[in-house]
Amino acid sequence: MILFISLVIFQLIGCEKLNEDYNKLIYKNPIKIAVIGDVSIGREVAENIFFATKMAADEINSSGGLIINEEEREIELIFKNSGGDPEIGIDVVNELIDEGINIIVGPTTSAVAVEMSESCVANNILMITYSATIPKLSYMNDDDLIWRTCPSDAFSGTIMAKHSIDSMQLKNGAIFFRDDNFGNSMANIIQNKFESLGGSILATSSYPAEETDLNNYNFGNELDILLQQKPQIIFAAVFEEEIGKITQDLWASSLYQDMESKPFLFLTEGGFPNELIANGQPDILETIIGISSSITNTPNYITYENNYIAKYNFSPVTYSEHAYDAIYSIAFAMQKAQSISPEDIKQNLRLVTGSEDLREESAIINVNEFEKARVLLLTGFEINYEGASGKINFDINGDPYSTFVIWGLVNKEYVEFSYYNL
Repeated sequence: MILFISLVIFQLIGCEKLNEDYNKLIYKNPIKIAVIGDVSIGREVAENIFFATKMAADEINSSGGLIINEEEREIELIFKNSGGDPEIGIDVVNELIDEGINIIVGPTTSAVAVEMSESCVANNILMITYSATIPKLSYMNDDDLIWRTCPSDAFSGTIMAKHSIDSMQLKNGAIFFRDDNFGNSMANIIQNKFESLGGSILATSSYPAEETDLNNYNFGNELDILLQQKPQIIFAAVFEEEIGKITQDLWASSLYQDMESKPFLFLTEGGFPNELIANGQPDILETIIGISSSITNTPNYITYENNYIAKYNFSPVTYSEHAYDAIYSIAFAMQKAQSISPEDIKQNLRLVTGSEDLREESAIINVNEFEKARVLLLTGFEINYEGASGKINFDINGDPYSTFVIWGLVNKEYVEFSYYNL
């Protein structure tokens, strides 16, 4: 009952003030880490991200916390809202500088992440985003300060094109996308790869991402631009909150109804299944496939999900596992480095998550095994953290080597069809 009341208070108050109003804890020699969510873009996602990172911090603290230079230390999370606005994101970075915080997990969206990353690099702040997938983050002159636990769109877009050509034997398609950094980047990646493999993109169409209420936006005109060309597949670089309405408007189109063979709708990364089951047009659900780096049938994900449900009484959303792994990756790097400075953390992130430099005899560390990892690190052993989101293995750009799944909905049930490894 106390936990339930705490969660209600957070939902009513916490997402406005975005700090731990519901649980005023005293932390032992606290290490402050900022968790940034774009509440205005996706409130449910931002709340779930916070709960996932809170669970990670609670697990670490309850197992004795970190021991750095023989001093016990605990993680304290400071939650901030970037509002889906790059300018607000920069303001948040400035707030954190004033508060003496130089480690960030987040933000949610690519547009905010790009602007924030430049400010972080200029101020020697370490940032690990859990869901900003834009490829630009991989190739910044970032002094190794910008990381992510989610994969780049460059990987997922390439796999989407290859799967459509090689496995589905489709030769012509169209692209529907948000007119923002994420959508434009993803559309270019898919089109270039699809056409390089011998396919043809017959049309592209975008919608204004700055619309404040896309749940009630009429996507019909933009969709008809694509449907006039009768594509076999429509690649959709969209967000979760608008996908239900998009499927409804697709079904409402007379051009769609007139097509003898209905096009597949191929969705980019995102937490789409639950939204589609709840609000998607039922008649087209089985023409939808998607790609995800969230593999839900692994032992580590199952452990994470069960622990999450036991703690909060509801299921986690997509990308929450990536945020959870970001907290653990940072904690392991700090423990190994015996330091909380960004300069030392960045030099150890690859060494605790399975990089090529890691020795073969390193110990595998699974979900919620911080105490085991701490003992090993303090006694000079190497570890390889394999988290809720899978193997991490950060590459030279700070991106994870992810496994991808192609999924679909069968009788309104989520089904994983095939897998791709980077």
